[in-house]
Amino acid sequence: MSSENVQIGEQKSLAYAWGVAICLSLGYALSFLDRELLSMVITPVKESFGLSDFQVSLLLGPAFAIFYTVMGVPLGWAADRYNRTKLVAAGIALWSVMTAFCGLSANFIQIFIARIGVGVGEAVLTPSSVSLLSDYFPKNKLPMALSIYSIGLFIGAGMAGIGGGIVLGVLRDVTWTLPFFGTLEYWQIVFLIAATPGILLAVIILSIREPIRKEMAVDEAGVEQTASFSMAFSYMWERKKMFLCLFIGGSMVAIIQYQAYWYPEHFMRNWDWTPAQAGPAVGTPTIFGGIAGLLLGGYYMSHQSKIGNKDVALKLAFLSAIGIGIPAVIMPLLSSSSMAIAGVTMVKFFVAMPLIAGTTAIRMAVPNQMRGQFTAMYFVAVGLVGATLGPVMPGYINTYIFGEGTGTLGYALAISAAMTLPFSTTLLWISWGEYKKHVFNDA
Repeated sequence: MSSENVQIGEQKSLAYAWGVAICLSLGYALSFLDRELLSMVITPVKESFGLSDFQVSLLLGPAFAIFYTVMGVPLGWAADRYNRTKLVAAGIALWSVMTAFCGLSANFIQIFIARIGVGVGEAVLTPSSVSLLSDYFPKNKLPMALSIYSIGLFIGAGMAGIGGGIVLGVLRDVTWTLPFFGTLEYWQIVFLIAATPGILLAVIILSIREPIRKEMAVDEAGVEQTASFSMAFSYMWERKKMFLCLFIGGSMVAIIQYQAYWYPEHFMRNWDWTPAQAGPAVGTPTIFGGIAGLLLGGYYMSHQSKIGNKDVALKLAFLSAIGIGIPAVIMPLLSSSSMAIAGVTMVKFFVAMPLIAGTTAIRMAVPNQMRGQFTAMYFVAVGLVGATLGPVMPGYINTYIFGEGTGTLGYALAISAAMTLPFSTTLLWISWGEYKKHVFNDA
């Protein structure tokens, strides 16, 4: 085969890979739209089921995050062994159905169980997607590919605010009556609408070609090894200081990402806004700030990786954790809504920049057949710490310290951010130093 034909083949292969990245990004967008839509309907859910802010925080965080976390490890194990496109399609279908059941719930227990189902379905996506993209892209292009994938986070979260706010405004006086479920209120209808696109995307995902797994670890005889969980855990434990500090430090940065579930409610309470006003006010800076941070972070890591700087992922994570501090603490305390919107933009920008640092570091430091499991272990930490404590800390502080007083949610958000950031920066600094030692020595 001529070199020209080889080059054309490589270009087609790379074009297909970018198409896969975009498709998986759409899945990630829908996952965040479905998980964050609840943040737009906190007040009507509280009124319908007679809940406190703390109880709502349990729906926002633990109901979703604990089972998202628990299922992450076995599903990461599955991603290292089975057809990943089928796993992703099944996960999207499951969380879409459970999103619909969030809208069909009649009490706190039912919506709690539905949120568990959303978490179980979404636990499939990232371990399988990271593993797929690692096999579709060369090392120097992977950070940008992961950035494209991760853009879905901010598109989905932004659309939950923008689209959710608009649809809630349109449906404000609408009710549906369904057999068995009875009369549904406007906020319940929104969940049914949000669940629909996921079923279609699940069918599309099934058509994606499963790539050949690359860079497999081998034994002394040169035979590819199948990585058991015990093998992956032993690999991590030999480098425990690096990985534990990375996992916990990264998850504490994620606390800021997940406490942002309360941002629309903060805008509604603080300035007496409607969902149609608060949704775009939070959703628009989520999209633009988040995408800008992701693309800049992805470009920077790709460029630095190309010139041989192997520690760039952890360096960026550490510097971004520092950058998050001021806007995350100050934004909820601002009296100007326009300044608060600018603050949300800065928070989302700095949260996004290191978002793929953890998965990129895993990709650079872990053999192929362990990547799904390591990615899952990383998201176990993010789920237990970030996705659980992020919504719960402000809800707990506002309910049990401030008594849900007028205008106190902003103080709860500021205190929550201030408590977490010193720990995240310290842990990421330690992990960065350990990462440089291990990756350079293992190369």
